[in-house]
This record gives sequence, C-alpha cells and structure tokens, in this order.
Amino acid sequence: MRIMLAAVLGAAFVACAQAQTYPAKPVRIILPFPPGEGPDVVLRRAGETLQVSTGQPWIIDNRPGGNMLVAANACTGSAPDGYTLCMINGSMMSVNPNVMAKLPYDPEKDFKPVVQMYFLVGGLFAHPSVPSGSLKDFVAHARSKPGVVNYGTFGPNTTLDVFRMWLNDAWKTDIVGIPYKGGAQIITALAANELQFTWIGVSNGLGLIKAQKVRLLAVDSPKRSPLFPDVPTLIEMGLPASPLASWHGLAFQAGAPDLAVNRVNAEFAKVFSEPKFAAFLSERLLDNAVAPPAEFAAFLKKDRDSVAELVRRFNIPKQ
Repeated sequence: MRIMLAAVLGAAFVACAQAQTYPAKPVRIILPFPPGEGPDVVLRRAGETLQVSTGQPWIIDNRPGGNMLVAANACTGSAPDGYTLCMINGSMMSVNPNVMAKLPYDPEKDFKPVVQMYFLVGGLFAHPSVPSGSLKDFVAHARSKPGVVNYGTFGPNTTLDVFRMWLNDAWKTDIVGIPYKGGAQIITALAANELQFTWIGVSNGLGLIKAQKVRLLAVDSPKRSPLFPDVPTLIEMGLPASPLASWHGLAFQAGAPDLAVNRVNAEFAKVFSEPKFAAFLSERLLDNAVAPPAEFAAFLKKDRDSVAELVRRFNIPKQ
C-alpha cells in the first residue's frame, strides 16, 4: 500500500514539475490577421504579461490571407509539441468547413481546443453620405437601390458574406459583397465611400466613428454598449440575434500535450481576469469569454452546426 501511495505521489510530483517547467522555450502564436488589427493588438498586449508570468517570449506570427487558409495550413503543418498556438475563429472553424469542398484541414481532427478568448461586439456601419439617420432609413434606402449598395466582406462565402446574405433575406434587399483582405481595409474603404455599408467588429471603427467618417447604425450584442448608449441593438431594430458569432480563441495541433493545453488555458484566464486587461478589452468592445478547453470544444461544434444550418437555408454550394 505504501509503495502504491508513493508511486501515485511521485507521478503527481512529476506532473506538477512538468507543468511548472512549461514553457521551456518561446511560444509562437499564428494569427490569420495582419499586424495592427484587433486580434493582433490583443495578443501582443497579452503576450507582454505572459512573458513575465512564464519567463518566455510569446511570438506573434501574422499569416493573413486565403480565407484563413494560410494561417490554418501553417498551424496544422507545425509540430504538435505545445509551442505553436493557432488563433482560430468562426471563419476558419465554422464557415470554411461548410462552404469549401476541398478544405486542407479538418476542424475537429487537426486542432486541439485550448481557450476561447472573447466575442467581438459587431456593428452595422454606413457611410455618412448614405441616407441613414437610423437603421430603418438605411434599409429603406437599400431597398430602393437594389444592387447599388456595396458591403465589405473577406471574400465570397466568408463570415461577413454569409451575414450579408442573412441581412438581404431578412430585409428583402440586394446589397452587394465586395472582398477585402481584413477589417482595417474594410473600414478604411467605408470611410472613403468605396463601400456604403458593412458589418464588422465595432473596435475596427472607433476612431472613424469619433471623426464622423463612418456612422454606427446598430450593435450586434444583447444590450447597448456603454460607449454608444444611443445606438440600438439589432434586436431593438426588429432583427433576431445574429446567427453568426464573432469570436476568437486559441488551439494547438492535434496531439499537443495536455500539460501545455492546461497551462496556456490557466495563463490566459489569469491575464483576462486582470482588471487593467479587462478594461482594455471593454474599451475595444470585446466581451471576455475565457472558458476551459472542454467547454470551448463544445462551443466549436455548436457554432459549426449553426453555420451549417445557414448554408442549407441559403443553398450555398461548396466550392
């Protein structure tokens, strides 16, 4: 009995020691976004704290483009040793699997969920030149100008584009999708009147809203934002809650060690609960959603199933 107890205690000690020694070298985080965009800013800020708490650098590796495929391929092609994290989102894990016929990765088999980080508060934006004193005014304008109102997307059948289809279906409009590489490019194009309308994370347009170069018509959240108390929610404007969740999280490659998963999850939970970091997120209209790996895995399946329902509803063919 004493021998067995000693073995159990010894195993527990080894596991604890291993957890304390991870990470033993720099950790790389692959992002499907360009430098300077919201997710990049958040992870660089988090990385500063993580370097102090873990004693290792957290290196951001930006891999934008290709409907998230460039980053996804870099992730799945890396060694599953717990030293390459992948930022994942709804486009990569829920939309692509439902609209791409030859997806080079399997969202369930090739990734190991680590931590869900946050939800983005989305916003419906219009250019100030568009008759849009309210969202109802904008909808009336869009109905009167079928095929004329341009809307920014990340490409055909991406999350923003499927949301456009959902709005067109709900409003009986013909708003046209125009592809861009990232959120910064979309909001800049809107301010330049290349686009007249879009749905994107409100954090992308905070400066332009203040400068009155874009107009925020509604927020896609359960309640109004304290930063914009006069801006209604989609639900207040007669739309149901968005069927597309805008979220970001982290995953390892399948086969990564559990001790790395658990340590990273715990470290991010500490960072996101720190008051100054929580305020940093709130100022950017990002809702803290840190969850354990199992809970995040369940969310991923539910989100993918929700997108599958939309794809069936709009008869979106796989390409």
